[in-house]
Amino acid sequence: MNRFQNYIIILLLATAVGAFHEESVFEDEDIYNQALPTVPSTGITVPGTKWCGPGNTAADYNDLGIQRETDTCCRQHDHCEEILESKQSLYGLNNSDLFPIMKCTCEQIFLNCLQSIDNMFANTLGRVYFGTRKKCFANGYPIVRCKQHQNGTYRQRCILYEVDKQQPKIWQFYDMPFYSYKR
Repeated sequence: MNRFQNYIIILLLATAVGAFHEESVFEDEDIYNQALPTVPSTGITVPGTKWCGPGNTAADYNDLGIQRETDTCCRQHDHCEEILESKQSLYGLNNSDLFPIMKCTCEQIFLNCLQSIDNMFANTLGRVYFGTRKKCFANGYPIVRCKQHQNGTYRQRCILYEVDKQQPKIWQFYDMPFYSYKR
């Protein structure tokens, strides 16, 4: 190989490493962000559901897909009381992501709902969603540092924080846990 070919190969490798940040395709949020339109309601849903995905295809609130239990979880999640929409600000927090960021209580309810179903469909959806979505927001004492991490395949997330209870509560981002199967 000549020097030009070596340069091109190195450039391609550097571009690939920079694009994926050494993360698995299944856990790399950027891959999923690029694959879907950025409009709030795309009408794209997970097959077998009418509520799981960006937007919904339901005729009305009671219209559910054949994966009824999972779809019920997604419908409830879609109706979260506080959502930080893409490219918007709320409580001084900015969402530069292509997808909305949900309030942490809504994410916890969604996680618990999928885990309670405990079938392959719900567990797969949970793994994909919680593997690609990284953060949620809540009003809590200021974070000092992470005390405990949960390890994923290529990255880790904080699941226990040291907080400063001497300070007033503030709105801030928290890591979401990776999905785990009900045991």
